[in-house]
Amino acid sequence: MRKLWLVVCAVCLLSCAGLAQVKSTVQWKCDKAANQHSIDVGDKAGHAYAVDQINCTPVKGDIDGAKRKSGTGTEFIELNGDNFTGHGEFVETMENGDKNFYTYQLKGTLKNGVLQTGSNTWSMREGGGKLKGAKASGACKGSGNPDQSATWDCAGEYTMAKK
Repeated sequence: MRKLWLVVCAVCLLSCAGLAQVKSTVQWKCDKAANQHSIDVGDKAGHAYAVDQINCTPVKGDIDGAKRKSGTGTEFIELNGDNFTGHGEFVETMENGDKNFYTYQLKGTLKNGVLQTGSNTWSMREGGGKLKGAKASGACKGSGNPDQSATWDCAGEYTMAKK
């Protein structure tokens, strides 16, 4: 029985060899949406659907030593008064030119159309370069700034592909 247990442990260790778990945090500063379109639903005040695009700059954080350069989020949002929910795609460009593609679901609150607080969950759809074949997921918390930009603090875990 003891030998069987050792064999099972060895198989598990060998099957996981080459998979690296990497934790990453990043703080993004995202500008006020430069390209935004909304349509009122017409059923009640403050109910609308919107599409927008935001440009973000990393303030701090990397992925296993690789530096981020910029990010662009394209979102579809449902507004209900001062609350919103939605989903989007985020394209992250690394300093070396590699691109990583993420999907996310978000929710939050607004005041006079400006973000107060928000949160999202995300997963990497496709990684480039060093992250090709990797899997990743995580979450962010956001808050609005007086200049109508937003700050998003994100954390996640990346499982690197076998080489």
